[in-house]
Amino acid sequence: MPVLLLAQGDSKAKDMLRNAIEARYGLQPPALESLRIDFKGRVRTKVGPIATWVPVDATAHFLFPNAMRWDFTVRPVGVTIQKGIEAFDGTVYRRTRGGSEPTVISDAEAVQSIQRRLWAIAALLLTPLGEMFVTLALKDEACFEALNTEIQAAVSLCLLDNNTLHSVTVPCLNPDSGNIQNFIIQLSEEQTPVDEFMLPRKISTFWDDAPYFEVDPVAVQSNPEIPPSVFTLNENNT
Repeated sequence: MPVLLLAQGDSKAKDMLRNAIEARYGLQPPALESLRIDFKGRVRTKVGPIATWVPVDATAHFLFPNAMRWDFTVRPVGVTIQKGIEAFDGTVYRRTRGGSEPTVISDAEAVQSIQRRLWAIAALLLTPLGEMFVTLALKDEACFEALNTEIQAAVSLCLLDNNTLHSVTVPCLNPDSGNIQNFIIQLSEEQTPVDEFMLPRKISTFWDDAPYFEVDPVAVQSNPEIPPSVFTLNENNT
């Protein structure tokens, strides 16, 4: 039985998404209401005046359709560990750095940027794109667009010839440069089960052509109970 989709939009784009889901998960894709993924890898950052790669641990939480959180810990050698959290509870974007009190970010462009980046990360899972709050549109023979109508964030997804997902792209504000750039998530063709959940073996991200971070998924919890306070950065959860 082919994968059933509730998403709205173009039939050819739906076929592309269906093929990508089957290439990732087979004919029985997971039904996701919530998800936690832990990653290990490295991030491109400045240590003093020099840009270099340093180790990073990261965790993504999702409560679909629109609550998302990204935790990261950067561990440069000989330098103080850097920690940060970015979270969107469906209404408000909050951020914290280095154990500081959470800050509500009200700048519209900054809020839109985190929404789009977190939706791009959710999109690499593919199955959230099949829900009713998504509208699909064909771009060309290898790419389609997925609009999250809850937060009005659209990402472009491109497939390889074998229908595996190759990349997810969204234009948004780069908070480091202050410019609108393409945030690109590029996925390895090789896939691997992580806690019985199939994912790309490696995930690399870029701002335009500049490398940002690259990580491997190391642990997955499918449909865990995630209290809303996780996304509001309650002091007991940060």
